[in-house]
Amino acid sequence: MRWPAAAALGLCAAQNAGSFLLMRYSKLEHADYSDMVAVLVAEGIKLAISTAAYAVECGGLPGMARSLRGDLVERRAEWMRLGVPALMYTAQNFLLFVGAANLDASAQQLAYQTKILFTALFARTLLGTRLGSAQWLSMLLLVLGVLCVQGAFDAAPSGGGGRSG
Repeated sequence: MRWPAAAALGLCAAQNAGSFLLMRYSKLEHADYSDMVAVLVAEGIKLAISTAAYAVECGGLPGMARSLRGDLVERRAEWMRLGVPALMYTAQNFLLFVGAANLDASAQQLAYQTKILFTALFARTLLGTRLGSAQWLSMLLLVLGVLCVQGAFDAAPSGGGGRSG
């Protein structure tokens, strides 16, 4: 693996772990904010950043507007189909805040990673996507990791390290 790819992987891993820890800290220490507002603000920030990046890619706002208008006309059904997972992703982000208030950070992170398994299973059953042996092996390792952590939480003494709540 070249260093830019390794750096990108490291940054993504740090961002992912950091976001869970920050979310957990904010829910435990400053729980007086609305989860829905936090999710909508985060989604708005992502929309603004992606819109700006797309405008740069299209050569400015007029080019972006033409591209979007044409795409919306030509691929209306695809935009509608993409809306369903987008709404479900927003609901998932809201539920992450609920999990942050009720689970340890490591349990929440591992449970969240099961989305990869369910995505693979749904892609296989609903879309007929074929996964390679390395991909199925990674799914198995993911499940084993979640089971190991869950077993560790179930075996932990009630006074320390188990589920908070």
